[in-house]
Amino acid sequence: MTRLALLVAGLLLAVDLVAPAGPARAAVTTGSTAGVPAFASAVPAGTTQVVRTISSRRWCRKVYCSVTQAWQKDAGRWRLVRQFRSTIGSKGWGKQREGDRRSPVGVYDIKVTFTTGTRAPGPMPWRRRRPTSIVSDTPGPDYNTWLEVPGVRSGDRPSMRWGWVVDYNHVRLTPRQGPQPVAGKGSGIFYHTSKPGHRWAPTAGCTQVGNPRNMRWLVRWLRPAANPRVVQHL
Repeated sequence: MTRLALLVAGLLLAVDLVAPAGPARAAVTTGSTAGVPAFASAVPAGTTQVVRTISSRRWCRKVYCSVTQAWQKDAGRWRLVRQFRSTIGSKGWGKQREGDRRSPVGVYDIKVTFTTGTRAPGPMPWRRRRPTSIVSDTPGPDYNTWLEVPGVRSGDRPSMRWGWVVDYNHVRLTPRQGPQPVAGKGSGIFYHTSKPGHRWAPTAGCTQVGNPRNMRWLVRWLRPAANPRVVQHL
């Protein structure tokens, strides 16, 4: 082989090694060992759907640049179904406290899906998000609790029309019901879509799937029987 041919072959190999991951190449490009994704041992044995968000430089190189993946387990084997560009907290991973602008790391339940429509878009537990809807970040007995607050008009803003509540820090759907959230640890962690013109902006700690069509697909794809989990940075 000539020197020029060797050089070209080397360049082609380098391009292949850094190419963005796609579904067919998930086993070698998404943090896996022998075809098993890195998160597999961290989720319950009965879980067969995972929404996973990890850092990615595919689209940008900021600390908040990420990719959100839909994984499904069939016949005991995990496969990457789809993946979407997303963003996380403006300071990256490692949430510790309210207002630190970081996204939490770990494995979490989906507390409830939401839309602003009048009907559930899929089979998952669902709640309608209204203009008055908030998850409180105010210290006190209703910290990290879904509330309907008269006079609030921002609950149905475009970025919050489709998504779900991540079960982080014992988020409550009803005041005073369920384990008490840890004061100051962080509140209102969602997966949501974007507001017009700001698809790839960082968040305050949520995960933003910037293309609304992709967020809608995820909400409709999830199934209660799959015992789905959210996996962050694993």
